[in-house]
Amino acid sequence: MFVCGPTVYDSVHLGHARTYLVYDILARYLKFKGFALQFIVNITDLDDKVFERAEEEGVEYKALAERYTQEFIKCLKSLNITSIDAFLKASKYIGEIEHQIEQLIEKGHAYQADGDVYFNTSSFPDYGKLSHQTPAELKLRRLDPDPKKRDQRDFQLWRSWSGRPPSFQSKFGQGRPGWHIEDTAISISTLGSGYDIHGGAIELVFPHHEAEIAQAESLTGRKPFVKYWVHTGLLVVDGEKMSKSFGNFVTLKDALETYGSDVLRLYLLSRHYSETFDFKMSDVKSFEKEITLIRRTVSRLKRLAESNEEEGNLRVEARFQRHVDSFFSAMDDDLDTPKAFDALMLLIKEVNNDMTGVDQDLLNTVLTMLSIIGLEPSSGD
Repeated sequence: MFVCGPTVYDSVHLGHARTYLVYDILARYLKFKGFALQFIVNITDLDDKVFERAEEEGVEYKALAERYTQEFIKCLKSLNITSIDAFLKASKYIGEIEHQIEQLIEKGHAYQADGDVYFNTSSFPDYGKLSHQTPAELKLRRLDPDPKKRDQRDFQLWRSWSGRPPSFQSKFGQGRPGWHIEDTAISISTLGSGYDIHGGAIELVFPHHEAEIAQAESLTGRKPFVKYWVHTGLLVVDGEKMSKSFGNFVTLKDALETYGSDVLRLYLLSRHYSETFDFKMSDVKSFEKEITLIRRTVSRLKRLAESNEEEGNLRVEARFQRHVDSFFSAMDDDLDTPKAFDALMLLIKEVNNDMTGVDQDLLNTVLTMLSIIGLEPSSGD
């Protein structure tokens, strides 16, 4: 599984956190179901925003990118996002980027124009398939208009650059890599020419993921580039996308300090991953009582399971099992975490109402469900 990572020029916000939390849950559940999983996230450290912020602060871009990369990783761990195997920086793949561009040119899928290199979208008939756009509709999407392009649908693989540093030497001249080719260079060289899952926020479907498919399948000749595309909805504030550009964001670091990991996780999982929803601070706080109830219940379960251990009651009672079944049915149904959480809370309340029949098996089942959601309640109370 490959998930598009952040552009590391500033602190990550809750919109980013929601995306990576969803894929953490997906990873946890795939492992629970018995799948072996390699999960990587790229780090976009070659970007004009990184370079410009570094210049503003008077530091090397690598130092700035490393600072925010480490903050990002630390915040994810604080949110108990632990399933990611590697964070891979685009700057480490300049050689692979150059190689892939060269191959695309040789195969007739890219062309050079005054130091720039563009992908030739007319050479790839499936361009627009992921975003369900026809060639006519794509012609109306004039992204980065440039008279050097053969077709305005074409996108940049390499940009000539003679301005302020940094720039990178290549066979195509001095310049900077395009955004889309960075991810393809990382994913293909790490996961191969055809892997299982690619994720990111819904806003990346076009042009970013569409471009990745075109590049990869043109380069390797293998289809599909990715078997399953999974996209998360956006977190918005008063109808506007939560964004650094709009200045309407709450940093993950601040949110963790205010609410704590467990409360924040439940809030962000309270809507289906594909749904775009409005962030409200008052809504986050409302999940504190559920976390308190979960912690107290687990503590009671542990005490009772220990005392009942010798009774040999190794089956979860039917009145509890129905909620367990509902939880896993919801998770199987397109990772429906809101319904799964509802089933978990019904189970917790049922256990609290009547502790008869509580045993080690029920405790283990509850702990498994909590682990899938990423909650690790302490034993104390």
